[in-house]
Amino acid sequence: MVPNLFLLIYTASDYAFSNNSLIYKHDNKEIQKALIWTVLIAIALTFDLLTTLTGLVSVTIYTAILIGLTFLKSRSNEKGWYISSELINLGLALAFTIPLAGWISSHSYLQPPFVNYLLGLTIASVVFTDLFRRFGYIPIKSGDSDGSFERILLFIFVMALQWWYVSFTLIGMIVYRFIRYRKFSKMWLISPAVGIGFSLLWLLLMRSSLI
Repeated sequence: MVPNLFLLIYTASDYAFSNNSLIYKHDNKEIQKALIWTVLIAIALTFDLLTTLTGLVSVTIYTAILIGLTFLKSRSNEKGWYISSELINLGLALAFTIPLAGWISSHSYLQPPFVNYLLGLTIASVVFTDLFRRFGYIPIKSGDSDGSFERILLFIFVMALQWWYVSFTLIGMIVYRFIRYRKFSKMWLISPAVGIGFSLLWLLLMRSSLI
């Protein structure tokens, strides 16, 4: 199983603690938040690795590159660049992960299964929120707290194969949205469908040791 620690640093810092879509809109506040959180998340997830030369050099270089890419994101709002930028970040994370996979597995306090579980949880919640913003399903400034919370619960329960809890979550969120919003939205269907579908895919990938 690959310890996707560098990809977790990227997704957690750029999606969980700042509005990635607003970075592409040249929002200076969000750019500053992304820069700060990139450093803080990198330290939090790798503090034990920073005591070694290999860890210190690799994490410092990776973090510096992420900071540079954050500035590049603010230069363009085109969807093509959005996709290209995310692919660059994925390739960058793999470029650091693959050569160091064995070393990270034996030195990091975060073991590969837990790292990949956290990565899947982050993608299921905040990364999909950003995609929904980017492609117009929710307002660009929306925090999507309802949808993110729903997908977090669905991810946890699907990964644990607790289908009764999955059912309770779906029913509970429908009731909650009806009471709060009254008016039906297509996101009532899209959000849980994405949550369950992605969680099943992630479960398969982890059980197959493909990530």
